[in-house]
Amino acid sequence: NQAKQKYLEENNQKDVLKHFTVDSPVPFDLDVLMACLNDINIEMVPGSRAGSEKQGEFFGKLARMISRLENKVSDRRLGFMFNGGDDVLDFTWLDKYVISVLGSTDENGKAGIKIINFSEVPSDVLPLIVSLVARVTFSVQQWTPSELRHPIALLCDEAHLYMPQRNMADSADDISLDIFERIAKEGRKYGVSLVVISQRPSEVNKTMLSQCSNFVSMRLTNAEDQGVIKRLLPDSLGGFSDILPTLDTGEALVVGDASLLPSRIRIDEPQNKPNSGTVDFWDEWQKPAKDKRLSIAVGNWRKQNI
Repeated sequence: NQAKQKYLEENNQKDVLKHFTVDSPVPFDLDVLMACLNDINIEMVPGSRAGSEKQGEFFGKLARMISRLENKVSDRRLGFMFNGGDDVLDFTWLDKYVISVLGSTDENGKAGIKIINFSEVPSDVLPLIVSLVARVTFSVQQWTPSELRHPIALLCDEAHLYMPQRNMADSADDISLDIFERIAKEGRKYGVSLVVISQRPSEVNKTMLSQCSNFVSMRLTNAEDQGVIKRLLPDSLGGFSDILPTLDTGEALVVGDASLLPSRIRIDEPQNKPNSGTVDFWDEWQKPAKDKRLSIAVGNWRKQNI
């Protein structure tokens, strides 16, 4: 809070200074915070006798936390968070970010589709980073006057990675789950909707699934995953789920408000096919392997860079 206050005072942001809290999106210098933590960790305070000193209340107790924070800051994998340079201390950075992610992309004022690629974010911080994007989106919608709001849908691919069941989540993932659960429960009031996409619906958080109005289910062969879809169907249509393991590529079962009755549909192939990494094994295995491919991979792994 002191670091944020120092930043606002130095940048003459008097209006924000009157009302800001520790949760206000105000930038601050991480070096200032680290210096304060180090000072508290070695602080000596006046003792009971005149002229004597004793160890402060937090003397030595913050050493482990400071060490962990320093390791995070120096970790190249997290460079996108901690090595942003002067840009991240620009007061207008958040405005630029929100406009680039949530703003319009054409002359008619339509927002269009924005794709945010988290594939290279380390798995241990992935849930937190993904949920922060969702939290910023939700907060922006929440603080937008109702007459100016434009609806936003968040399509969350591989949702089981950052929206797991509570009993399957690490304690660090609880923050991520809290944010997504809040959006699932309250998002419609502010024009924010979730599209939860996963190959393992049985591993996705139950609160998310309970708030979904529609389900589009493609081929499922796992009994647990089939059971999740089966429980969504009325008793009279329970047998409809038996076709799930027999669906062809591109076929889907649609259940919910979007369809009067559960329907079996075929989805058109996309004109611009995604670069999903799926290879044609039969053809590829006939070709000779590329030279030096493994040594290049090991070198990239060591340098943490492709």
